[in-house]
Amino acid sequence: MTTLIKHKRVEFSELFYDLVFVFAISKATALIHPLHSVVLSWDSLLDFFISVMVIINSWMIQTIYTNR
Repeated sequence: MTTLIKHKRVEFSELFYDLVFVFAISKATALIHPLHSVVLSWDSLLDFFISVMVIINSWMIQTIYTNR
């Protein structure tokens, strides 16, 4: 027995926000990219993890808001 599943179409605004959040995460990686030395400080790692968590949380909120 097969059931038909209706899928929601993806809007351009959703794709735009996904692109913005991917760009934000790629820019957040600059916090842990060692320019002068190979050793990373704990402060830079903490800043990176906090910024990524904020970005992912924002993305989740935007995704839930858009899909309602």
